[in-house]
Amino acid sequence: MKKLKKILIWLLSSVCAALIAYVVLKYIDSYNGLRNLSVHIQDLLLILANLPTPLWATIVLIAICFLYIYLNTQKPQYPQEPPNVQEKLHEAFGVYWNNQYKLRCLKCKWPLKCASKGHDPSLFWCSNCNTKLPLRDPNGNPLTEANAIEQLKKMLTNGST
Repeated sequence: MKKLKKILIWLLSSVCAALIAYVVLKYIDSYNGLRNLSVHIQDLLLILANLPTPLWATIVLIAICFLYIYLNTQKPQYPQEPPNVQEKLHEAFGVYWNNQYKLRCLKCKWPLKCASKGHDPSLFWCSNCNTKLPLRDPNGNPLTEANAIEQLKKMLTNGST
């Protein structure tokens, strides 16, 4: 069934690609070739360039300015529920840790996710405040999550946090 579905999808995408190519070729042919089409487009661009600043260009420019201002002044929104404030957090290796040895953000105490799956296992990302936090030992060397958990367990059993 899955194979049939894949074949039908491939067939439909091939038919759509052929139809698009046919329409483009017919459009070019309606101008008696690619050269005449390019001359027609060039004439339209020259007419547009010689016009005074049109109203639509001014409106687009103002809209872009308002969008830029909106994006720069927008406060970050936190759509998720706040973390459990009562749980005890330990600060170590540049992040907070809870009792289940889960990483938390230093800024907002949200759970952290691995920022780069295949590249740097010591870099973590907070989806709430969009902050990247590296796991580093006291000497500044990068740590993986597993190594940090081992060291944290040793630190907590020795009584030094």
